[in-house]
Amino acid sequence: MNEFEDLQQQKQDKAKSPWHRKEARGGDAMNQHQVAKRYQGRYTGDGEFTYSGELNNKIELLRSKQSDIQILSDVDVQHILKNYPIDELPKDKPKGLSNTGMFVYWDRLKDRYILKRDE
Repeated sequence: MNEFEDLQQQKQDKAKSPWHRKEARGGDAMNQHQVAKRYQGRYTGDGEFTYSGELNNKIELLRSKQSDIQILSDVDVQHILKNYPIDELPKDKPKGLSNTGMFVYWDRLKDRYILKRDE
């Protein structure tokens, strides 16, 4: 994941001259943030802010439409079970992640769970 990828907005154009890339204003500046909040993470529901280090890279790649399919590791599966309202991932039928446009299914040939964007 790109360190300065805008995780919050997806539909608007990038800012031409964002405030955090302007010249330094000196020590008397009121705002000393080095990185804008929208690059630090995103809001994930109920007004809760999640930092980019806590987000799953594979889910974010599909969410930002940089990828269509990702092979999940055991850690990725545990992240999905912990952070989404899913009790289990059955191997016989696909399971959708709520309101994300993605689903998880078991691939017998790869012997792994696959995360795919619903088209």
